[in-house]
Amino acid sequence: FSLLLLIPSALPTMASMDCAKGRGSALMLLAFTVWQSFFTTGIVFGWPSLLLLLKTEGVYANKCDPGVTECSSRSVALNLVFTLGAVANVLGGVFAGPIGSPKIALGLGVLLSATGSLIFALSPTESQVAWPIGFVLHGIAGGLVHLPSFSLGNAFGSAKGMVIATLVACFCASALTFQIMHMLYEGGLSRQTVFLMHTVIELVNSCVSFWFWPSCPLKPGDKLRLSGCRMHLDRPNSEGAVAQTGAPKTAPIRVVVKAAMTKIFISFMFFHTSQLWFNRCLMGWFHDELITKDKLITEAGGSALNIDRHMAYFTSTQALLGLPVIPVFGWLVARYGHRTAPFVVTGFLSVIWLVCVLIPQEWPLYILYVTSSWHRQFFFSSFFNFMSSEFTPEVFAKLAGVANFIAGLASGTQNPLLNLTFNQFDGSFVPINTCMLTLATVLEIGACFAFCRDQKSRKAAATKLPDEASSKAIANNNCESENDTNVGAEDVDSQTESSAVKV
Repeated sequence: FSLLLLIPSALPTMASMDCAKGRGSALMLLAFTVWQSFFTTGIVFGWPSLLLLLKTEGVYANKCDPGVTECSSRSVALNLVFTLGAVANVLGGVFAGPIGSPKIALGLGVLLSATGSLIFALSPTESQVAWPIGFVLHGIAGGLVHLPSFSLGNAFGSAKGMVIATLVACFCASALTFQIMHMLYEGGLSRQTVFLMHTVIELVNSCVSFWFWPSCPLKPGDKLRLSGCRMHLDRPNSEGAVAQTGAPKTAPIRVVVKAAMTKIFISFMFFHTSQLWFNRCLMGWFHDELITKDKLITEAGGSALNIDRHMAYFTSTQALLGLPVIPVFGWLVARYGHRTAPFVVTGFLSVIWLVCVLIPQEWPLYILYVTSSWHRQFFFSSFFNFMSSEFTPEVFAKLAGVANFIAGLASGTQNPLLNLTFNQFDGSFVPINTCMLTLATVLEIGACFAFCRDQKSRKAAATKLPDEASSKAIANNNCESENDTNVGAEDVDSQTESSAVKV
């Protein structure tokens, strides 16, 4: 945590060292974006740690009978807070599209995050509406900050995929923010002090975002230039000269609708929505699933689970274990393309951790922690890499907003499904997890089929290119020989004409 606090002071040094290499300004902005993303983008997915803090504070304790701390009514009420925040997080991208300017979107998003933490700090524990409102503000803030940041990858050329994967990893690592707050709370700091600290950090980040970020989304070939303590965007025009960018352009609605109606986007959207729904259900239900699994293990004669320890394991692995797969994702895209291969791996990982959820023993939990964190990293990286590669920056923002809106609606179903689990299945998650596993298996089979077709088309295109090149070479040789013949004929004619003139 203290090392993260040193990043802003190191930014001027980074810029002075790397400006001569041509990307110092972009590195400087990337370093700040990483810092800012850690405190904002995926903070709502540190919910397991925040949940422990809220339960200790007695939030929604009046939902249970006197003397009872755990009951289904309280679990559903707290899960509703997470559901609203998770839906707001994906819907935040909907607002990022119309805003257009990354400067305004990021600055406003971080300001909303500061407001959410301020509500958490000052609200009484008896309040019924403060906690959903504060968490929704955190969710919207994450979407507003996360989505516009991806255009920064266009300033890094061929390293764009690595930059996008890094920002996705920051999104996942952002879940540690609430875990750090919970650790400080357990260390003796009050809830008010912990959330006011986060408020101050976010207010500073908001000011820096408004000051440094350019007004326009970056396009491939754009260069960032630090001048007068402000970040400027230089964009080459059609003649190769550098032009200063003005107001951001937005894509017409008809272009966005046409792109959204394509078969490739619809297929991608269904896959992404399903994977996001799997992850949101896992995040929102995991504490209750641990309680249910603990009962099954103890009834079978096993030792009881340490719920708090497993919640800490789950939050930490979700935040950190996605980092090692960043180079794997980059290699996979470079080797097999961005259209199918990442989705095959994503689907496979979802099948593995869903199988682990169904096994009523402790050891599969550790496999779940690893595979679910990799799954999360992969489906977010696949989403943003696919969208930014298939569509222009103007269309990307609005189309990603549409995708997030649909995924957000699907994520909202996990709260009524949790209520259904408690009321109809006596708290057993086996029926709903079995349905999820079936859907995940079908999606994985479809992804494998699409991968095989894509590889065949790539091989056909690769073999077709040499044939076309050789055909063009033969045609060029024929043209050259015809030209030589024509030139020779012209020389003979000219010699004949000169001889006739002499005669």
